[in-house]
Amino acid sequence: MGYYVSGNGHLVIKKENLAAAYEALMALNDAPDSAKRGGSYSGGKQHSSWFSWMPADLREIPDTKSVFEQLGFETMDANGDLVITCYDNKSGQEEVFFAAAAPFIEDGEYEWTGEDGAFWEWTFVEGKMYQRDGIREYGEEREISVPGLHREQVEMMERIEASFGSK
Repeated sequence: MGYYVSGNGHLVIKKENLAAAYEALMALNDAPDSAKRGGSYSGGKQHSSWFSWMPADLREIPDTKSVFEQLGFETMDANGDLVITCYDNKSGQEEVFFAAAAPFIEDGEYEWTGEDGAFWEWTFVEGKMYQRDGIREYGEEREISVPGLHREQVEMMERIEASFGSK
């Protein structure tokens, strides 16, 4: 079970902010168990908690880049800056980690599509993270054809219809 999502964007954490972003992400270790959706259960009781798709002790992850890769994002290095790009997997608790790192993420957007056709966007502005839901709208329909080919197809269909219609 799970909710599949795909995300696209180009979010940047400058190299001089990677260490501070990492510390902000590691501070999530101290989040209350009620904020974590992963965990182990037996006998109807929860015995330990962690963030979805993440280890119970986040300090097992060595750096900022690895945190986002562990979450399931593709990353790139751009002259030492971390660039966070595509995501295509079940949703976990990605928003928690991005909210924690928001003060270190350059202004930008990241667009999401859910398996049920839902759309939303994360926007990062001046160290804060925002989300807004969206809809996809299409304009008026217009025919697309290869110039000249459409006329030939119509004429061919007319010839076929005429030959069957005359018998």
